[in-house]
Amino acid sequence: MKTDQLMQIAFPKGTIDIYHNSQMGSLKDVFKLGNKYLVENDEEIIRLDNFLKRPSTKKYINNMMIKYGYDKEHIIKAIGRGRGAVTYANIQFIIYCATELNDFFRMDVIDTFINEKILTKRDDGGDDFKELNFHLDNLEDRKDKNNQGMFIQISIKLRSKIFKPLQIEECKDNNLNIWNSKYANSVTLMKREKYEKILIILIKMGFVKSYEDVKDAIEKL
Repeated sequence: MKTDQLMQIAFPKGTIDIYHNSQMGSLKDVFKLGNKYLVENDEEIIRLDNFLKRPSTKKYINNMMIKYGYDKEHIIKAIGRGRGAVTYANIQFIIYCATELNDFFRMDVIDTFINEKILTKRDDGGDDFKELNFHLDNLEDRKDKNNQGMFIQISIKLRSKIFKPLQIEECKDNNLNIWNSKYANSVTLMKREKYEKILIILIKMGFVKSYEDVKDAIEKL
């Protein structure tokens, strides 16, 4: 995916909104989740505004600017205006915040962003679907046709094989692309990759030759 799409990433205690290309995530979400860990342990919550005023926080931001040659806005910045503005930060600063909030929250953040490589997997899934569309475009009964509608229908059929009906309906109601939602986790993304690669192989080997064949193959996945 080339555009910097806002995605919803699931964690054990909630979600964090993050832009997938710039990898800038909502600090409001980060502190909302992190404070849940503190409350469960009868510890005082930490306010985002107070945290950003800490000398140690300012020092860390400054050190990131020195080490990586970043401008401050590449580490932390406000998007929007007035009361609607949201403060976003890059993943490394998010990990720093999580570390300062709670050890277990830090582990969850690292597991999701680093170990599971969730943003990379979402990006790879988009690339796999582009490759699948290329092969769909060259099916015997679809050559030299406008196949945009077919791409959409195949996407819908794959989605219904991967997600639960209630999850799909919830995202529809909220006008949210399910692949940018909390339900697009490591399990569903791996399933998407597997199904798309199977279809590509079937088309390449000549076992699937038409649009109807593709639909039948998806039903059997």
